Amino acid sequence: MINLATKRTLSPLGAAIAMSLALMALFAICAIVLLIWPGLPAAHAWIGLFTIAPANSAQSWMEGLFFSLAMGMIVGTIFAVVHNAVAARGL
Repeated sequence: MINLATKRTLSPLGAAIAMSLALMALFAICAIVLLIWPGLPAAHAWIGLFTIAPANSAQSWMEGLFFSLAMGMIVGTIFAVVHNAVAARGL
């Protein structure tokens, strides 16, 4: 018989890496959109979440990717730990 409690857990490291890669990809997509359509306010807003550097500068790319990585690690880890705690209670 399969123990569902062990199958419903997430690896905190795996979730952290996945979230980091997802946030980095979103940042890169928005930065590329900014280069293609400079007047689009949606791209500027996402970039502004991670850096205060000018949106089309190399500094904004470095800071944005670094802080996307850092925040992804934190959010992914917290999400996995909370998910595992809830799943352990059978919810």
